[in-house]
Amino acid sequence: MRRASEADTRGGKPQAGAIEIALVNNMPDQALSSTMAQFSRLVRAGAGERPYRLRGYALPSVARGESARRYLRQTHDEIDALYARGTDALIVTGAEPRAARLDEEPYWPDLARLVDWARDRTVSTIWSCLASHAALLRLDGIERRRLPEKLSGAYAFETTPGDWATFGAEARILAPHSRYNEAPREELERRGYAISAASETAGVDAFWRREPSLFLFLQGHPEYDADSLVKEYRRDALRFVGGERDDYPNPPVGVFSDSAVARLEALRRRTMRGRAEKTESFEARLDAILAAAPVAATWDADASRLYRNWFDAVANEKLAMRRSA
Repeated sequence: MRRASEADTRGGKPQAGAIEIALVNNMPDQALSSTMAQFSRLVRAGAGERPYRLRGYALPSVARGESARRYLRQTHDEIDALYARGTDALIVTGAEPRAARLDEEPYWPDLARLVDWARDRTVSTIWSCLASHAALLRLDGIERRRLPEKLSGAYAFETTPGDWATFGAEARILAPHSRYNEAPREELERRGYAISAASETAGVDAFWRREPSLFLFLQGHPEYDADSLVKEYRRDALRFVGGERDDYPNPPVGVFSDSAVARLEALRRRTMRGRAEKTESFEARLDAILAAAPVAATWDADASRLYRNWFDAVANEKLAMRRSA
């Protein structure tokens, strides 16, 4: 795999003192490029005036189609390049689950090695969504817990006063979540993880622990675009009509207006009465409703603040390391 292209907010040229950020992109094939764009945008917002360099990496054991492999060859490095080059900070995304247990996935040995490496070789690491569950399993044997139904929407979470990750935030923040599983709060607290934000409805949003690297775990997707949850809802609805899933999805919480939710519910009832309706006809009706229901990324300010706090933590850690050297 040839060297990946680099994203740098300072004209594409490395600068002295720039914070090195590595993104290990494990998302499904169709989401690879959008994931890189989303994290690039959020990292840029978090960096502010600080120089940084963002590089993409890929695990070889994550199953890919040919077009995805071609994209990765052009834009990402192999994971061994990360181990050789090193980085200040790391972001790891989840991968589409195929096995009942995460440690039964084909990519588990590579991901477990990455967790072990990041503990001592990074200043800080963000484990995003499913990657947070994988890291917990590797670190403490904490098993993710299946939810009664998919958690999808923009939820409000109560912040913990004095917590570094939510510093400067209001008492409640917004974050988009899209998952079937959760890390149980009681188990996290028992194992010494600090809770940054949580809610009774959606569970824990963000939590952290020193390993000695500062590990920040996010069960949500602060990097999501305004329409990311809508696209997932559309995909799942089409999969239901096409016979690829058994349940019709619920609209993401806190995303649509009441009138749009009513129209989507009417379409759901109509579809459930006659599931044999052609997919093309259903898709046209669904798209007409979605096109008339604009959405906004109401979580953007909270997401940017989270990443600013993370950049502050990384910069402060690097400064402390230089002073103690």
